[in-house]
Amino acid sequence: MSSHTKARIGRRSGSVSTRVKLFTGVALVLGAAAIVIAERRRPLRARTQEEPRREIVNVLMGVGCGIAIMTAETPLVAPLTRRVQERRTGLVQQLPLPEWARDLAGLLLMDYTFYIWHVLTHKVPFLWRFHLVHHIDLDLDASTAIRFHALDMVISAPWRAGQVALIGLTPRGLKLWQTFFFLSILFHHSNIRLPEALERRLARILTTPRMHGIHHSAVEDETDSNWSSGFAFWDHLHGTFRLDVAQSEIDIGVPAYRDPDETRLALSLELPFRPQRDDWRRARTRDGIDIS
Repeated sequence: MSSHTKARIGRRSGSVSTRVKLFTGVALVLGAAAIVIAERRRPLRARTQEEPRREIVNVLMGVGCGIAIMTAETPLVAPLTRRVQERRTGLVQQLPLPEWARDLAGLLLMDYTFYIWHVLTHKVPFLWRFHLVHHIDLDLDASTAIRFHALDMVISAPWRAGQVALIGLTPRGLKLWQTFFFLSILFHHSNIRLPEALERRLARILTTPRMHGIHHSAVEDETDSNWSSGFAFWDHLHGTFRLDVAQSEIDIGVPAYRDPDETRLALSLELPFRPQRDDWRRARTRDGIDIS
């Protein structure tokens, strides 16, 4: 291949990359704005905590997570996506499909393997120490979607690298998945009241606010459901789908952490390093006599 041809291909690839970045950037801004506006105009659950203090704490924690991702995950994952693109490695790159279809297959597999990671963050005690910081929020809205401990992002970086390498995600495929994932978590953590019939139909495909409200319930067997973070297929596939609890019956949070002061920034950041409580001691099942 001549140097002229290589340069022409390089320019074309750069043009595609620019279009993808522009598209995903616009989608993120418009999607996030629409979700935040909608949840204020049509709230699903009544707020129980002081605002804007709670939202400010969540946003500050989200900034910390963004920094952690840029410093721990991106330097690890970005070179892997370039290697996938250059060498056609990974599962989806072996499929006899056009590039756009391989990107879609990669998005689906990233979503499924994140379902597995989400289950692990609840079931592995060390991982739960950090994921617990997300669940102790006493209200649930779009700001909760970015309320994570920064070290949670650092710990998940090797898993993300494994996902990218095994699945075979290109830089464009990763960008598309990141955009889909971020908009999805903003949406299903949001406090948007959708028409119930519409949401039931939507929940056959996507994770919805009512679904994730049940996952954030202070009842353990309700939290152990609706693990999906993008497509709802995985909960349907594994029998972990629930949409049978009215949002008015749900107390958001974790029973052992009902004091709003414990959700403040400093205590939230210290939480994984403090002695751990029996998180579900007050309400293990909705039918149990000790629920409160």
